[in-house]
Amino acid sequence: MTSFNYKARDRYGILTSGALEAEDTRAVALHLEKMGFTPVSISPAETTGAFLQLENWLDKFSKIKVEEIVVFTRQMASILQAGVSLVDGLDAIQEQIKNRKFKRVVVSVKKNIEGGSTFSDALERYKSLFSPLVVNMIRAGEKAGILDNVLDRVSNLLEKDMETMDKIRSATRYPMIVLAALSAAFMVLTIFVIPRFVYFFSTFKTELPLPTRILIGMNYVIVNYWVWMVLVIALGGYLFKKFIDSEKGGYSWDLFVLSLPVFGPLFSRIFLSRFCRMLATMIGSGIPILEALVIAASTVDNRVISKVILDIRDEVSRGRNLSEPMKGSKIFPPIAVAMVAIGEKAGTLEPMLENVAKYFDREADYTIKNLMPLLEPAMILGLGMIVLLFALGIFLPMWDLVKVYKNY
Repeated sequence: MTSFNYKARDRYGILTSGALEAEDTRAVALHLEKMGFTPVSISPAETTGAFLQLENWLDKFSKIKVEEIVVFTRQMASILQAGVSLVDGLDAIQEQIKNRKFKRVVVSVKKNIEGGSTFSDALERYKSLFSPLVVNMIRAGEKAGILDNVLDRVSNLLEKDMETMDKIRSATRYPMIVLAALSAAFMVLTIFVIPRFVYFFSTFKTELPLPTRILIGMNYVIVNYWVWMVLVIALGGYLFKKFIDSEKGGYSWDLFVLSLPVFGPLFSRIFLSRFCRMLATMIGSGIPILEALVIAASTVDNRVISKVILDIRDEVSRGRNLSEPMKGSKIFPPIAVAMVAIGEKAGTLEPMLENVAKYFDREADYTIKNLMPLLEPAMILGLGMIVLLFALGIFLPMWDLVKVYKNY
């Protein structure tokens, strides 16, 4: 994409100027014509100074935080509720954004809307930034004519996800610190300490114990083949990424995640909470339940649960109640199925789904609070095995040397 400066006249003959990013001048002219302008002149933007070029290069490595997206959606909701048009709202918000990378995204979204694109389609071009959850909810809000309400709900959902991830990071911070310290100690002992013992023990004609030979072998592999190890790890990561990006591989990986002890039930509750809250939002927005189930399934970041939701949708399309296929899916607990069934009978499905989402939120919060007690046994076992290996690898030869000296 190249930046072009342009001058154009509107239908009243008023001259205006600005800059656009496009493939070539023809693309700029077409874009201006769609906006109702007659191009007067189009020329490539002059090369910027070295300092500005450096800033633009550094912007490529900057990240756009979830907090910034939350603020953006909440501001857009407030602006639309005040009766301001979508384009004017985007224009006002981009002036307040400090992150230059995010500002360029908002400006690009605004230009795409001016060119005839919908808000959801313009956001969908930045899939790495706006998740399917955000795009599909906004698309549903555009269809129902309640974009301001949906944007407010989007910000609430993103805040909830952000709070959940913060809780998980806080609960796992201590185990991660222990793991990092243990890995560092393992590398120091293997690379620097073990070679000294090897040199010392080599002067004695005695066979070294198995734990010591294991440590010596690990030292040999790390010191002599570390380049190959890095390459193998990088290649393995690349192949794993390709595997989980495929439909079959991604489904297998998501199934594995749900089967993990401790974390499997936790992620399942988080995904089901999002599904129930999303479905309640869609129903409250006037979206038909069959379409709402499809949209809700696309916003769940787990292919296994998404497939179950689509299967439920097929059963509902055949005339069954929502609670019946939910009960047969085996992923919804009985209490959640019972609450949905009551909501269907009483005609209060939307608030009941909100209550089910809150139920899953409470269960997830309880699991997060108890992560440390649940992870401690595995941490202690792993730490004990590594310490035992090093202790045996270092002290067993010393005991053998004591026997050698006694023989003398």
